[in-house]
Amino acid sequence: MKSHITSTGRLSTIDLAFSVMDSQRRPLDFTLLCHLKDAPLLEALRAGARSARNFFPATGSYVDKQHWVRFVEPEDGVSAVSVSSTEELTKTIEEFLDRPLDLHLQMPVQQLVITNRITAEVKLVTRFHHAVADGLSAAMWLSHQFRVAEGKEHPADTLPFQNLALRNHSSPVKKSRFAYRGPSHRLWTRHAQPSRARRWRTIEVAAVDLREGCRKTRGFTYNDLLATCALEVFNRWNRLHCNGRRHKIGLWLPVDVRQHSSVGFGNGTSRIRLYARYSDRDSLVGKCREIRRQISWSSRHGEWAVPQKPPLTYLPTWAVAPLFRCYLNRPRVDMATGVFSHAERWTGESGELFQHVEKIESIGNLHTQYSLAINGATHSGRTWLTFTYDPGLLSPEDIQQIVEMYQEQLALARREFA
Repeated sequence: MKSHITSTGRLSTIDLAFSVMDSQRRPLDFTLLCHLKDAPLLEALRAGARSARNFFPATGSYVDKQHWVRFVEPEDGVSAVSVSSTEELTKTIEEFLDRPLDLHLQMPVQQLVITNRITAEVKLVTRFHHAVADGLSAAMWLSHQFRVAEGKEHPADTLPFQNLALRNHSSPVKKSRFAYRGPSHRLWTRHAQPSRARRWRTIEVAAVDLREGCRKTRGFTYNDLLATCALEVFNRWNRLHCNGRRHKIGLWLPVDVRQHSSVGFGNGTSRIRLYARYSDRDSLVGKCREIRRQISWSSRHGEWAVPQKPPLTYLPTWAVAPLFRCYLNRPRVDMATGVFSHAERWTGESGELFQHVEKIESIGNLHTQYSLAINGATHSGRTWLTFTYDPGLLSPEDIQQIVEMYQEQLALARREFA
């Protein structure tokens, strides 16, 4: 329930974009599913959540026009249930993800604690609307919650809203020089009617040898390898189902654009786009180097640049949202074929998260043009890759085949590194 206004903060350009593009059919929130070890007590987690909403004030607020408006006394936003089987656990998480999350009525961070009555294992499921936070900020929020829950930090008083400072570019390009003429093709799907639901499949990858192989081979990073594998899977999947025709395959890659890398809460993530411009005959190592070349070019030329002021905001408030939505949904905008993201640099506050978490599943959001997103996290030599998909467009069998294709690319990398 809304209360009297105590403080407000203006939505940034990225905040506004996610709030405007959000819809009941395609909610733009993402979820971190944390498998806990030595889990704090429920009441301690609730105290930590209340503190986090004070420390990061937008997470204890709702959206009114183009502003965050602080609830007078935000609730902790933590629910709790118990289950007795894996099937019940999965169904409970699916129902939690499928609930409406209305930025104009609710806080943009919601949590569910699930305890297995048989094994005593605890899962912490946290939904973050992308209008309030990116993945790095989500890790900051959870780390603060855990520190307060364990008594390592005093609960925070309410802090004022602060704008997140982003990098800028003197003459940014609007698209990569490697881009196709016209938008990338969409991923082939078995069905044409999208659903509101999201389902997911997570795999674990032993990262130590792959990272060492990237280091010794030189010319690209472990993140470049994982991104190239995703691009190759999209390429092969479309070719498999489109009579071998070569499609225009692109990858939407989020990048951190904070002025101080990995520092500051909010939406500090923009994007660049990568393209399968290499020859099919190239080795995987060669393809990775091509992707590194594209990343370097887009980074230098500012494809990631975010306007300091959103377009159209000079108009009356009632007109901004529909016009901004039309602007963002322009038919010639290249949204790429699918999304890939990967977090591996856990520094400062976000790094403390893994003192309490033994595994993370990153269930992504799906823009209207996407049927699949691949989101990864790496820590202590292990990478977890979560394949989030729309079950109205792709079947579990499709996802199994896509996962196997990705694993084949990793196996190919190991052979080329040997």
